[in-house]
Amino acid sequence: MRSDTSADLEVDEEEEIESLEEDDESEGETAPPSYASSASGHVNFSRKIDPVFCLFVVIGIGWALGLLLLYPFPTTIPVFVGFLVILFSWTVLKWSRLIYALARRKEGLRTIYGRYSTRLKTFLILSTIFLSYMASLGLIVPREETPILPTEINGVHQKYFIAANLHDNEAVLARWSDQLVQLAFHLGRDNVYVSIYESNSRDRTKSLLSVLNTTLTNLSISHRIVTAEDNKHWWPYQTSSERIAYLASARNKALEPIQSADDDIRISNWEGYTKVLFLNDIWYSWQSMARLLDTKVEGEEDEEYDQACAMDFFASGLYDTWAARDICGTPLRVFWPYVKDSVTIDKIRKEEPFRVSSCWNGAVALKAAPFLYRRDGQAVQTIRGASEGTSTSHTSTDGVRNAGREEFGQKRVKRGWKMVDNSSYPISEFSPPLTVPLQFRTSNISACDHSECFLIGYDLHRLSASSLSTTHSNLSISQPGSGIETNSPRIYMNPSVKVAYEQNWYRWHNVILRIPVIKWWLRHWSRGYPLMFVDWIWEHFGRRRDYCTWAALSWNMPDRCPPLPGAIDRSWEQ
Repeated sequence: MRSDTSADLEVDEEEEIESLEEDDESEGETAPPSYASSASGHVNFSRKIDPVFCLFVVIGIGWALGLLLLYPFPTTIPVFVGFLVILFSWTVLKWSRLIYALARRKEGLRTIYGRYSTRLKTFLILSTIFLSYMASLGLIVPREETPILPTEINGVHQKYFIAANLHDNEAVLARWSDQLVQLAFHLGRDNVYVSIYESNSRDRTKSLLSVLNTTLTNLSISHRIVTAEDNKHWWPYQTSSERIAYLASARNKALEPIQSADDDIRISNWEGYTKVLFLNDIWYSWQSMARLLDTKVEGEEDEEYDQACAMDFFASGLYDTWAARDICGTPLRVFWPYVKDSVTIDKIRKEEPFRVSSCWNGAVALKAAPFLYRRDGQAVQTIRGASEGTSTSHTSTDGVRNAGREEFGQKRVKRGWKMVDNSSYPISEFSPPLTVPLQFRTSNISACDHSECFLIGYDLHRLSASSLSTTHSNLSISQPGSGIETNSPRIYMNPSVKVAYEQNWYRWHNVILRIPVIKWWLRHWSRGYPLMFVDWIWEHFGRRRDYCTWAALSWNMPDRCPPLPGAIDRSWEQ
């Protein structure tokens, strides 16, 4: 009798131990050591590990590492994605086991629910609510917005001149050409002219352009594609100005059908084009170019922009900070939010077009009038002093410049501190006389190595301050907008138009970052403290103002912009 009782107690004790171990495993808490020991006396912990959940943890970590390797960018998005995968897997695993236990009906509800501690139940409910909210935001990339552009603006029929320069672009050209054709169909084939100038490519660019030429001909899309060999290279050059001069010449060749004085080169209906769309060798979508052309002017829907730019990206962030200047005339930074102006930052958050002083950034839409050939010849601009608010002829500044040089003698002025087109500074350098139609050019100023893409926007500022815009009515530059004290061109960047020079970064900004769940994370964290810290480092150790053009653009700055410093008091070492 005593023996049977002992046996029953031992069986009950073993069943209780197994039940405790199962409960602890279900609760995800640390289980007590198993009473089942090996012959050597070591405790067996194998039952504490959930191999299915461990597999999902590995998958989540793999997702995070994969995103980080594909897109090595300073952001917390890979960590967030890995966390979501692990949390989703854990939640589904717990609910699956609970539902499976209830479906078997081998135990009572009280027994089944008893395996879940209060803390575990709370966490499971919260994770379910959180994941349900994430799912409600959406996990699928939404379709791109495709505006229908008006056929007429202020009674003028809209026609589009699409220009491009290409060199060694085999990797991008197939998709580039396909998107170009789709854009032409969207705008209307009769409303589009395509002009491409290529030179010195060593890959399959020329042959791919030959295919594009045939395609455009078969589709009845007006075009001119020029491939050239001049034994020159786009890079490297001995100086930046040499490279800029070559690129400026190449871009002007792409504009020849609407600018050339030669009737055999200039197209017959050149006067009818209202917009110029200039494309770099970028990854883009035709829908995004339609949005760029449809960029709206803030508060003045009946008015048109003078220049509208995309935003181009690479591994570290915004790419073309050499050409882009914010509303205050200072260079944009690489990292989000790219500017210091709070008004501009608010618009970037909302992905609304924001005003800048200059931009290019992979793709640009321009009002065509200042770039069209004129039969009455070219006129010379007068230079406006940045500080006085009066016009001073270009030639009259020589005396001021010489006097300044005599006063300051051989004093060296730091590169980037020298002023441009600013008669209030004795050693200011002046740009060459402005002519119409506007053309790409080099700065010819050793202290300011400016991109030909920046200079075309800067010349729009010079045009707005000159007598040319009033002499020729069709060259009229927009009147001042909100916060701008004097005439200035309407130049905008459109953050809804994201392009890139590499396919993976194009996908990053146009696919991954457009997933609603990722956008939620960007808005609430990933563009918060981490990049604020990066921005702090950039502001204190890496950022330098481009005083060269800040001075020249100072008459167009809103009141909220910081005042112009006294650059002439700075030495080369400062």
